[in-house]
Amino acid sequence: MKYSSWFVVILLLLPISALAFFKPVRVLIPEAFGVRCNEQNLCIDDVSQLAAAESLLSNSKTYLATQWGLSIGEPKIIFCSTEQCRSAFGLSNKAGFTLGNFAIAIAPRGWRQHYVAHELIHHWQAASFGSLTLLTGEQWLIEGMAYALSNDPRMELHQPFESYRQRFNDWYRLNADIPLEESLGWVL
Repeated sequence: MKYSSWFVVILLLLPISALAFFKPVRVLIPEAFGVRCNEQNLCIDDVSQLAAAESLLSNSKTYLATQWGLSIGEPKIIFCSTEQCRSAFGLSNKAGFTLGNFAIAIAPRGWRQHYVAHELIHHWQAASFGSLTLLTGEQWLIEGMAYALSNDPRMELHQPFESYRQRFNDWYRLNADIPLEESLGWVL
């Protein structure tokens, strides 16, 4: 009986500890951390920036659909325009991150179409192949695809990301005649 009581206490404290110490999980309940969300799952810390965030999201989704045939859906996406919000969601020096197919967080420096498209690609990967794929899949494929298909304008990325992008581009050239989701399914 004594051990079962401890087990119950640990089980109750686990979610609280995760929210307190592993900030990225806060994207699951962003309203508790100072952002407002609309019906389209778009969350923002400064509502005066809502139109800009909506436009950026819409343009990124349109680009991915028309250029690559990726149907993204309506992911929960948090746009941070302040350092306080960036810190609350644990973005540190990242432009953004994706937590499986649960949510995306964009830092103040990530308010550019290629960064938003990059994270939307990760969301699509998780939705299409499972959230664990982002952790266990081949990184050259996961990250390389996101950098290559997001139209990232940087001529050269820091390593290993540049080699991932180049390897994905080489792989994609060999598989260009096969629908993207199908060809990825063989590798992931």
